[in-house]
Amino acid sequence: MTDRLSDLDRRSKAFKGKGAGSPEPAMALPVSRIAGDAGMRVLLRSYEHWLEDTVTEMQTLALESTTTGLDVSLRCVRIALASGATRHRLDWFVRGEPHAIAGPRAKQCFNRIPAPLRAYLQQCDARAKELNALESVFRYAASQITMYLEHGTVKVRRIDGT
Repeated sequence: MTDRLSDLDRRSKAFKGKGAGSPEPAMALPVSRIAGDAGMRVLLRSYEHWLEDTVTEMQTLALESTTTGLDVSLRCVRIALASGATRHRLDWFVRGEPHAIAGPRAKQCFNRIPAPLRAYLQQCDARAKELNALESVFRYAASQITMYLEHGTVKVRRIDGT
């Protein structure tokens, strides 16, 4: 791949600034300042905000990969969980097929695509994996904090007759 910029490398939003910049976290919140319900609610709002940002970025990446017009693209899929939460996930789809395809099959599809676009799809694949991980972490953290605020613990024991 050359160093020159190309119309094929459309990383307008989903890749903007990724991997560059300072090693500092986006926001530092000392643990000593997270105290009481108010502190936990602030932390919960932070995780909920990061989750929303992650889902927005997932949707942007899916839209970008779809607009290339290739036979393979990402879709942001919503999955209703038993807990009542909604999980978002980026999955690869082949044009004309109703179900997501596994990673190895998606990579086989990449090999049939011209090299500049193949590099773009590989970047999309790497970013999709990161976003899927971030969505999972932020969703789980928010649910755990919610559980703590509602029950005073993150573990609720089931009381039944068995």
